[in-house]
Amino acid sequence: MKLSVIIPIYNTEKYLQQSIESVIRQTYKDIEVILVDDGSTDGSGKICDQYAETYDNFKAIHQENGGNVAARCRGVEEAAGEYITFMDSDDWIAEDMYETLMKEAEMEGCDIISQSRYTAYEDGRYYLVETSTMLGSYKVKKDYDVFLSKMMYDEEEGRVGVGPTLGHKVIKSEIVADIVKKVDKNIVLGGDAAIFYSSCLRAKSICIIEGAGYFCRVRGMSVSRSYDVVYFDRVYTLYKYFENFFGDYDECYCLMTQLKKHLWHLLRIQIEQIFEMEFKSVYLFPYQLINKGSKIILYGAGKVGKSYNEQIRKNEYCNIAAWVDSNAYKENENIISPLEIAGLEYSRVVIAVKDKKIAEQIVNDLMVLGVAKDKIVWEEPVRMPCL
Repeated sequence: MKLSVIIPIYNTEKYLQQSIESVIRQTYKDIEVILVDDGSTDGSGKICDQYAETYDNFKAIHQENGGNVAARCRGVEEAAGEYITFMDSDDWIAEDMYETLMKEAEMEGCDIISQSRYTAYEDGRYYLVETSTMLGSYKVKKDYDVFLSKMMYDEEEGRVGVGPTLGHKVIKSEIVADIVKKVDKNIVLGGDAAIFYSSCLRAKSICIIEGAGYFCRVRGMSVSRSYDVVYFDRVYTLYKYFENFFGDYDECYCLMTQLKKHLWHLLRIQIEQIFEMEFKSVYLFPYQLINKGSKIILYGAGKVGKSYNEQIRKNEYCNIAAWVDSNAYKENENIISPLEIAGLEYSRVVIAVKDKKIAEQIVNDLMVLGVAKDKIVWEEPVRMPCL
């Protein structure tokens, strides 16, 4: 058996048949399906039994309600496949999704294969969610180390590196089996994250591919959209689990820093939805290095440069004599080439990039153009959340 599909189920009678039928229609056939009825009080349990009686590769398990993570763990205990995937019982999948993922698993030989997904609404609308900033194969240790240092939060992109939703991933069964022995089964919010990111730390390779075949249904009162004081307790439970789990791993991955930013991202989304407000992330202009009212040249038109430019335009702390970028000037008439700064009047050139090595290269390029080194300013940008 190549692939075990585990579906935890709790009171989803309305959607369950659609979910299961989408698995039956898969073009990839070397699968077993494990239906874990987590103490449902509607007709879900009966539906599970009907499918288990009809199909030889289906198994129905019934247990007292213990939560989604506990149900997944029970399914893993029963799994016989070389790889494991999970599916929520109100979601559904495209007919070729498992074939796509398993073909990649066999070609690349990776421990984990992941792709993007769709968010689907009950009125029939759906849209693609690009769930990763890191497409490609990460099999060499130095490459995989880079992946681990960005998986929960990609600082350069300002968002989650790889979304943790399990439904559009396949993971080597021995890795998941090891994780479920340690995962906190009391986790209610972030169960996908607890299993996926923990699995990544046990794995040695991952392949993140283009495309999507998983449809994640948005329902009005799903766990992620239920807001009360318990929500923050659930976030804390997830935090404490990871705090303990990360203790075994190298600090070079900045796991706790990633975790805090990942959880802030999670909380920010919920707060925006509750209060119908929008948080923006800005890179704080290096005010302490620039005299108020002075003239500067702003070098860089990426996220940092745009953030610096917006702040100064609004607060008029100093005057931007020119906005410079070696590439963006070709597409934006408000930005000029570095070659055009000769003859301009300014006291400082503020380099607005995140990467220190890139900043050092820009310093060298500017000096070649005749800019004095003591006029060039760069400080690692500080990212600040704001409304």
